[in-house]
Amino acid sequence: MNVSVKYLVITGIICLAIGIALGWTLLERGTQKADIKIKYGENELNINLDKNQVEAAKILEQIFSEDFSKQGTLKWLKDHQHLYQANDPAIIPEISSMNYEDIVAEKLRVMSIMREGPWAYQYDTVFIGIPDSAHQPRPDYANACANGKYFMQKIRIYSMDERREIEVVATGKYDCPARGRFPDIQLNPKDAEKLLGNVNFSQYEKAMALILVQN
Repeated sequence: MNVSVKYLVITGIICLAIGIALGWTLLERGTQKADIKIKYGENELNINLDKNQVEAAKILEQIFSEDFSKQGTLKWLKDHQHLYQANDPAIIPEISSMNYEDIVAEKLRVMSIMREGPWAYQYDTVFIGIPDSAHQPRPDYANACANGKYFMQKIRIYSMDERREIEVVATGKYDCPARGRFPDIQLNPKDAEKLLGNVNFSQYEKAMALILVQN
């Protein structure tokens, strides 16, 4: 927003405050209705005050009914009252300056630990397989590509219909081939059966994986 527009927005808000005060004065003197006209540059917002229906909510509804007055009001609230919309990037410095003991800071930490909201991991569709007996992981453990995202992670794996799930820790590793298909995660046969039932693992099977936070 350039300087001139910003000036008009602030002027409009000031006029709004004066206009509302004037409207209340007129109503107190017995006038049944009063009209407030607020200029936002070339735009004008008309607010009608009725003695029998004057409510803050109704005035605000009219202010926020037009995009130009809504945006101007939100800009003024941010610049002068430090009130931000949740999706405004300008809120980030405010959050970073919070005290550790602040209740909001505590809730944000909990969300981060629980991987909720902006910290939520997304499910990945993965290929799983069972290695030969000499390289099979123990139950509740798994193998993963040495340079992949799942190695040394705790993983919750879902069947594609999300009816079954298992949790494993990928402590085993194998080299990821440069070409060709390979499993993202290798399971113990018992875990594979829990997840997918009696599956022919002569080829890879699809599943969904979610990385969990390890305590």
